[in-house]
Amino acid sequence: MLVAPRRFAPSPTDAQSAKAENDPLYAAYALVLIMGMREGEVLGLPDEAINFETSELDISWQLQRVQKKLLHRQTKTPTSDDTMPLIDIVTTALKLRLERRGRDKEKADAWLDSGLVFTTEHGTPIEPRNFLRSWARRCRKAGVRYITVHDGRRSCGSLLADLDVHPRVAMRILRHAQFAVTMEIYTEISSEQTRAALKKLGDSLQ
Repeated sequence: MLVAPRRFAPSPTDAQSAKAENDPLYAAYALVLIMGMREGEVLGLPDEAINFETSELDISWQLQRVQKKLLHRQTKTPTSDDTMPLIDIVTTALKLRLERRGRDKEKADAWLDSGLVFTTEHGTPIEPRNFLRSWARRCRKAGVRYITVHDGRRSCGSLLADLDVHPRVAMRILRHAQFAVTMEIYTEISSEQTRAALKKLGDSLQ
């Protein structure tokens, strides 16, 4: 997964360890940490959401278990715009995932074509609780402190803040409905940033 920003992060090391070990969910971890996607958005990502020609990803579906039912539903409203640009590392991860799914399909005795990017070895949707177990296992294997998938998404916001990305841009990436939610992450200033600011102030007074 990606170096730990502040208190939220498993590092980009987690995703790296997943790639090195050929973890079938490597691309899922990358989507959480790099694209700031929610767990349900990752698990509900359909094939048609990926456009490699235009390097875009349509994040408008979710897979959720509600009252013992696994529901795949569209969350996009007529006024929303959930199409995000793809960067090279994510594009590569998604292509590796689709190649892995193709191999699973060839080996499977019976394959259920769910149309989802992330599936079990038999093509069925991945149970959210099983994804959470895989996430926790990956944290252990990578040797990083366990955090929830939600905090993994917040790590994306923390990384953007550390890189001085404008909060309005971060709001677009994280698809927050309210600017205040983005600023909650952006105002969690690290000790390194505080030290740098104080040094800059001190230097200016010499």
